[in-house]
Amino acid sequence: MISSDTLADLLETLVNIPSETGHEAAIADWMAARLGALGRGEVQRTGQSLAWRGPRGRAARPLVVLAGHLDTVPANGNATARRDSGRLYGLGSSDMKGGDVVLLALLESLDPARLRFDLAAVFYDAEEGPAAGNGLGRVLRELPWLAEARLAILLEPTDLRVELGCIGTMNAEVRVTGKSAHSARPWLGVNAVARAAPWLAEVTRFPVTPVQVGGVEYRETLQVTTLHAGRARNVVPDELTVNLNYRFPPDRTLDQAEARLKALVPSEFGFAVVDRAAAGQVCADLPEVAEFVQRFGAKVTGKQGWTDVARFTAAGVPAFNFGPGIPEQAHQADEYCPLENLDVAYRWLAQFLSEAAR
Repeated sequence: MISSDTLADLLETLVNIPSETGHEAAIADWMAARLGALGRGEVQRTGQSLAWRGPRGRAARPLVVLAGHLDTVPANGNATARRDSGRLYGLGSSDMKGGDVVLLALLESLDPARLRFDLAAVFYDAEEGPAAGNGLGRVLRELPWLAEARLAILLEPTDLRVELGCIGTMNAEVRVTGKSAHSARPWLGVNAVARAAPWLAEVTRFPVTPVQVGGVEYRETLQVTTLHAGRARNVVPDELTVNLNYRFPPDRTLDQAEARLKALVPSEFGFAVVDRAAAGQVCADLPEVAEFVQRFGAKVTGKQGWTDVARFTAAGVPAFNFGPGIPEQAHQADEYCPLENLDVAYRWLAQFLSEAAR
C-alpha cells in the first residue's frame, strides 16, 4: 500500500509540472517514464496522451479502465504547490491531478496478478480545451481495445462522491434581423434589439428544472451567454445574435435536446446549433457500480456538468465519476485538494480492484 506522505509528495510533484492545455509534453514525458519504470504492462502513447494496459490474467477477467486528464486551465498565481492545514494548494490539485496521483499510485502498488479485474489506465491531454481536441476521443479511436472494458472510472473531482452520468451541453446561435437606419430617423428602420426584446424577456426566465434519471437528480438549465448587436452608435441595429447555452439531462438524445431548444425560439428567427455534446448515460444498475456504492457507503449524485464519462458511455463502456478533488475548487485561484481525500480514494479503489465484497 502507498503511504499518505507518498501520495502528498506525488501530488506536489505533479502540480509543479506545468501542463496548461496545449502544453502537456513535459507532464506526458514524466508520466511515460514513470509508467515505463513499472516493468510490467504495455505503455502506448498517442500525442500527449498515454494508455497503460496491465498483464492479462490467465482466467477471463473483465477489464476496468481508470482515466484522468493531465492538462489544467491557465495559471492564476497558483502554479507552485504549497501545503497548509491538511490541504495541498496549487493549479490542478483538485481538477484533476489529485485523481491522477491516485491512479498512478494504484498502478505502482497493486500486483496485477492478484486483482479481480484486468486493469488499464489512460492519462490524456486537452480536456480543458475545445471538445474537438480532447485527447480521450483520439485515444478511444486509436486504441479500440478500450471499448472492451466492463467499466471505466473517471477520476474527476467529486469529493469522494459517486457522480453518475453527466448532463449534455448544446450551444445555439439565434439571429434576429431588422433594418438599419439613422438613429435620428428610426422609423425608417427596424431595430433588431427591439424586435428580440419580448422573446429575450421570456427566454431569460427559463426555470432551473430538476429531472430525475436513474434515481438521481439533474438540472435542466438554459442561459443567454452572449449578445451582439449594432454597427455604430448612430445606426439602428439591423441584426442581433444571441448564444443560448443549454444543459440537458441524460434521458435526452442530442436530437431530442435540439428539438427542445429550437421550440423555444420563434420560427421567424434564425437558429443554428454551433456545438453540442451528448450526455453521459447513468449506469447505476451495473452490478460493479452498485457494489462500489454499497461497499463504501458512497454518496451518489448526478454529475451537473459535462465530463468524459459521456465519451466512454458513447463508446459502449459503462462509467462513473469518482475522485478525491473538490468540484467547487476547479479553476479557482486558491484551488486545493484535501490530502485526506487522496488516502480515502486510493484505499477504496485498491480494495474494489483487489477483492470482491464479502
